[in-house]
Amino acid sequence: MKFILMLSVCSFVTGECKDPITYGKTFNTWKECALIALDTSIKYLQTVDANKINKFQLSTQYTCKQSKEI
Repeated sequence: MKFILMLSVCSFVTGECKDPITYGKTFNTWKECALIALDTSIKYLQTVDANKINKFQLSTQYTCKQSKEI
């Protein structure tokens, strides 16, 4: 079973999320996918301006979706 990571940026102020970005790699386990999601979220939030993060209360949301690959 393989998993695909889909990650989007959301705002708690507006309640909206951007369209999810599909990570360019599949993962062998859900745990591996979730750990990459966490790492990618941290890296993304570190690159965004702190004022924008605070103003819009930005967060990331992810899904590790089962791939149809065998």
